[in-house]
Amino acid sequence: MNIVRSILGWIVPLAILGAGVAAFLFMGSQPPPERKQADVAVATRVQTAAAAIETAGLTIEADGVVVPLREVTLAAEVGGRVRQKSVACNEGQFVKAGTLLFEIDPRDYELDCARLERELTQAGLAIEEIDEELSQIITTSDLARRQVDLARREVGRLGNLKADKIVTESEHDRAIRDELTAANVLAGLEGQSRVLAKRRNRLLEAQSLASTMLDKSKLDLSRTRIVSPIDGIVVEDKVEQDSYVAKGSPLVTIEDTRAAEVRTSLQMDEVARVWGGRRTAAAGAREAHDQLDTPATVVFTVGDSAYEWKGVLSRQEGRGLDEKTRTLPCRVLVGEPRAVTAIDRYGAPLPQLPAGAPQSLLRGMFVQVRVHVDATEQLVSIPEDAQRPSGEVWVMRDGRLVILKPHAVQVAGGRAVFDSASSGLLPGDRVVTSQLSNPRDGMAIVEAADSRSEPAVMAEALDGNDAT
Repeated sequence: MNIVRSILGWIVPLAILGAGVAAFLFMGSQPPPERKQADVAVATRVQTAAAAIETAGLTIEADGVVVPLREVTLAAEVGGRVRQKSVACNEGQFVKAGTLLFEIDPRDYELDCARLERELTQAGLAIEEIDEELSQIITTSDLARRQVDLARREVGRLGNLKADKIVTESEHDRAIRDELTAANVLAGLEGQSRVLAKRRNRLLEAQSLASTMLDKSKLDLSRTRIVSPIDGIVVEDKVEQDSYVAKGSPLVTIEDTRAAEVRTSLQMDEVARVWGGRRTAAAGAREAHDQLDTPATVVFTVGDSAYEWKGVLSRQEGRGLDEKTRTLPCRVLVGEPRAVTAIDRYGAPLPQLPAGAPQSLLRGMFVQVRVHVDATEQLVSIPEDAQRPSGEVWVMRDGRLVILKPHAVQVAGGRAVFDSASSGLLPGDRVVTSQLSNPRDGMAIVEAADSRSEPAVMAEALDGNDAT
């Protein structure tokens, strides 16, 4: 029994395997499936736009705030009680140059002027007295000289007579004594004349000092009336009427409105373009005396309305970069803050200002600064939507897609501007503005407005694929 089971254990599997092989052979082999011909690659239709040469230069945009060109703080130059205060001193009032703002009580200074005028008059009278005395002494001195001459001649005659024993010795001595007396009188008169001359010089110095003090007193008197030195707006009023003010006490602060400045900051690459544009302008206009200021436009927006002023990027503020923002603080000078122009939504100027428009550029306004810079290299611009969110720009060249990743120099007004040399974009390039599902370098594309027949497009695509 065990032998029979062992034989059956080998025979049954072999029988089953043989039956399977026989069934497979009976079914026969299936023919291979028919291979389908691959579809011919067709060029993808795209919308394109031309890359244009940018000849207007660059416009650098930055935010800014309006600050006053200068503020003048008027202080009391003399002390006293404020006798009069003008209504023009109220904060927010516009004042013109020469407008009287304050008057300090002038009576003390008027009395000083009167006193010094009298002292000056007295000094003049004293000088006249000295001149009269000098005139008299000159006359007396002339008489004394004549008397000395007579006495000398008399001494000479008596000396000759004494030798001839005609006159006595005593008469000769008396003549000598008379000569000495006359000479002494003359010497006294000459000494008195010198003293009067020195006294006259001292009185002249006193007169000059009195005149100087009178001028100073008149200047102090004029300083009791404080007037506005500039056209401007009163921004701070510090003193009330009837208050006592000491010399140097601040009275009022006036903001100069003849011009205004806008404080802004520029990135260093923007500053480099400004410097490059300035060098180009200076090289091309020698008659400008190296005037390198860059024109700018200041724009203030209120709701849907926008207003602009013409200005100049005049200078940098401070010594260098801001440590926090790493930008260069700059100032834009607006020479005519009242020369405002309203612009519409398309950037065109309106013929007249609408109601509610600002009449001037005011301090504290948050504005947009647009600096207009001449380009130092060739620039090309494309529609803004032609640059993909990833930064790529798709260009069609010879029916093929070329993918570039340029860095935009500026994006403004619906146009993206690139440096032609560094970006690879060339004037006249056709950039793709429509969407592509699977863009790749070298894929066949054709403009959607291409008038060639479909077979011609397919043939061109096949030739291109073969060449690839």
